Amino acid sequence: MPVPPATPSPHTVARFPHQRLSDAELVAAITQGQNEALGVIWDRYAATVRGVLRSSLGYDSDVEDLLQEVFISFLQGASRLRSADSLRGYLVGVAVRLVMGELRRRRVRRWVLLQPAEELAQAAAPVSYDEDATAAVHALYRLLDGMPSRRRLAFVLRHVEGMEVVEAARVLEVSESTIKREARKARKAIALRAERSEPRLWQYMQQLEDASDHD
Repeated sequence: MPVPPATPSPHTVARFPHQRLSDAELVAAITQGQNEALGVIWDRYAATVRGVLRSSLGYDSDVEDLLQEVFISFLQGASRLRSADSLRGYLVGVAVRLVMGELRRRRVRRWVLLQPAEELAQAAAPVSYDEDATAAVHALYRLLDGMPSRRRLAFVLRHVEGMEVVEAARVLEVSESTIKREARKARKAIALRAERSEPRLWQYMQQLEDASDHD
């Protein structure tokens, strides 16, 4: 006798009608007051937005708060979203603006407290059995921390989040040539520093440079 499927939880049942909707349809549902659609948008894009925040700021204790801010901002401004089909880019764009604000605040704190960047960027990374890889990640964050915000974000969007040039340019509101130039400068600066003291990171940057020859 076949076993009947498990009964879905109420949470799953509530979201099911919206799970099949496109991004544009989900945004329309939000603007019509169907706030349960926000849960589907969260499921679809929270990991991406969290990745942008963490990659840009390091494993910072404020990342989860900033993640919440991104979705609150979306909920408040959904009706003003020009192209609902670009929801992913919109959410990442909100995250980028929050990142730039946080980076400005960090710079002010450094000037006021006269603290080196690495002290402000210290945070506990996830436990890893690969100590070399963990060290390389921390080194990458330290090097990114010293870059201009736009260069840092160009690198993160292109090479950490894997965005295409056109989408990254749209998110940062710059030209495609600017994205290519800033990402290339970031790669070269990181590789130069890593070659001297971080062999694992340097190897990764060499692979990245080979894959980015067309940029």
